[in-house]
Amino acid sequence: MSAASMRPERFWLILLGLLVVAVLGVGAGWVYGKHRWAAARLADIEPRYARLEGLKNSAPRLQELGERMMRGKRGAIVAIEPETGEILALVTAPNYDPELLAGKSKGTNHRMLEETFGKPLLNRAIQGNYPPGSTFKPSQGAIFLEEGVLTPSTALACHHGYPPLGNRPKCHSHGSPTSLIPALSTSCNAYFSWGLHFMLDDRRHYPSAAVALEHWKQRMISLGFGYRLGIDLPGEKRGYIPNSGVYDKFYKGAWNGHTIISIAIGQGEVLATPLQIANLAALIANRGYYIRPHVVHSIGGMPLDSMYRNHQPSGISRETWEYIVAGMAGAVTGGTCRAANFAPGEIEVCGKTGTAENPHGKDHSAFIGFAPRSKPRIAVSVYVENGGFGAQFGVPIGRVMMEYYLRDGKLSGSGEAIASSMEHRSISYLNDI
Repeated sequence: MSAASMRPERFWLILLGLLVVAVLGVGAGWVYGKHRWAAARLADIEPRYARLEGLKNSAPRLQELGERMMRGKRGAIVAIEPETGEILALVTAPNYDPELLAGKSKGTNHRMLEETFGKPLLNRAIQGNYPPGSTFKPSQGAIFLEEGVLTPSTALACHHGYPPLGNRPKCHSHGSPTSLIPALSTSCNAYFSWGLHFMLDDRRHYPSAAVALEHWKQRMISLGFGYRLGIDLPGEKRGYIPNSGVYDKFYKGAWNGHTIISIAIGQGEVLATPLQIANLAALIANRGYYIRPHVVHSIGGMPLDSMYRNHQPSGISRETWEYIVAGMAGAVTGGTCRAANFAPGEIEVCGKTGTAENPHGKDHSAFIGFAPRSKPRIAVSVYVENGGFGAQFGVPIGRVMMEYYLRDGKLSGSGEAIASSMEHRSISYLNDI
């Protein structure tokens, strides 16, 4: 049978299966098992489609390393090559044995997996909608600078929290007042609360909070939030960026920046997927643009569709992004991400922690980072459900992923010790449904 004689929908299903399996392998489970049969079938039907070039990954076991560190946890790791947008690793946890979805028992096994605690069929990397927490702050800082709401030298007060609202949101101890770069390095909640307040409530910028929020939302969309990025895998979710209509309806038109202050720090109604969060890291690494994330490098020697090659501009200047990069570099050398500094004096790492508040239990642990600072080769996001502070799980896992990739598949003694520690640290989830 030739490809030309097949029904189109069946041909493309088989082709999709081949791409997913051949590029990412069967280790992560969620979709690889579902389409595993397709690879051999398509190669039999039309061998030329089996000539697929995978990722330019000098550390081919990066995916396995990520899965190893996510054992006993729920969440995701996404690693991207900023220059090309290619996915280097796409880890979702928990996962499952893809053999379960092959053979005569696949229907029974699929129903069993649907009822398994932890929802292993959910690909959290592209389908998990999470509050991004403080990993969202770099995007806020860039918007506030570009909008002229703040300048790099604007210093704002933090009294262990945001002063106008009785020091809420709360903040940890650090110097005050603080400007943008140290605010990113120390993850100051008050600074970004001030920024949102000035953008939404200062009538010198916009005539109303509603108009200001719409401008803010459009900026966030340009940074890859609120809509699907368009990865070449099925099932991607869009996250959520609220608009003024949502708050007009809920507060009957009586709201301002203070009413919705939690969105300043990546909480409240804001949701993002780990893929979107990793894409932000890639965008910052590129100083203002991203290339749509994708798993396929080429098919049969043919170039990818232009949608996976063209730059997606942020509409924010390179100069602004350099301030964000400086703040993230400071977070690694002397701020909240010091544990990510795996090669001081050799490889400059940029990072940002995230501790996302969780109304249903312990907070989530998150991290974004990229390295090297100049000519970045990898951008990564880590999200561990109920992992607590970002430095507890997000930073060490992200550090190991970057070190392994940049050292061509090798880890230092300390890096291997961290990987082993993460592998054997499990989290108890009491909210199974």
